[in-house]
Amino acid sequence: MTDAYPPRLVELLNPPTGLVALAARHVESGRTWRHNEHVILPSASLIKLPILAAFWETVEAGGLDPGERVSVPAEARVEGTGVLKALAPGLQPTWSDLATLMISVSDNVATNLVIDRLGMDAIQAWIDKAGLGETRLERRMMDRAAMSAGRGNWTSAADMETLTSAIVAGTCVTGEASRQMRRALEAQQIHDRLPRRLGDSVRVANKTGDFADVIHDAGIVTWTAGALVIAVLTQGVRPGWRAMDTIAEIAAVLTQACAESG
Repeated sequence: MTDAYPPRLVELLNPPTGLVALAARHVESGRTWRHNEHVILPSASLIKLPILAAFWETVEAGGLDPGERVSVPAEARVEGTGVLKALAPGLQPTWSDLATLMISVSDNVATNLVIDRLGMDAIQAWIDKAGLGETRLERRMMDRAAMSAGRGNWTSAADMETLTSAIVAGTCVTGEASRQMRRALEAQQIHDRLPRRLGDSVRVANKTGDFADVIHDAGIVTWTAGALVIAVLTQGVRPGWRAMDTIAEIAAVLTQACAESG
């Protein structure tokens, strides 16, 4: 069912400028909140979530050894988020390390190495098979030529909630793959959105995304009232700190609503 919307949530979902999309579900009660959930937006780094799932599907199928070491050449360096671009070339992390870096610090170098190993078509095939009909991977990270040609990466709040819900349920690829994906989300180092206004006893496993005028966060909030699967995507909400505040406050409003309903 779609739950009642607290007045403050209605305000947050209708900012003076830009758009906010929300898809959230309290796992234990089944209560849901939806707003602009099927609007297709630039995914920014949220696209790394389905890439992670496709990675673990390949591992589970025996097509990739997560413990194999990978050389990171100097030419793999790209701009944007991450740490590998700042480290000496020739470093040899494992494929599992790269998958974790792709999520925990949103590393673009790691992401591109994973994309190249799996193949964009294979990743998109996993996305399609998973029923994420509003998600598309059309380019590598920070591929300026592809951007100039009009290719982008896309998703929706609904698709991100579907994916994170499968991780919580242990049905994303397999139970073991779901555990590995959740472990990577729990290692997230960016805490300026969903977790920011929640208490110390609340655990958040999440993936953020930022690019141009989009600021997103999607993940799993776990506390004494259970688990809240939530995706908040924004575009054109200015200034950027207001978008981050909006995401943080939506998470706080919904966790309070879940707690109050018992």
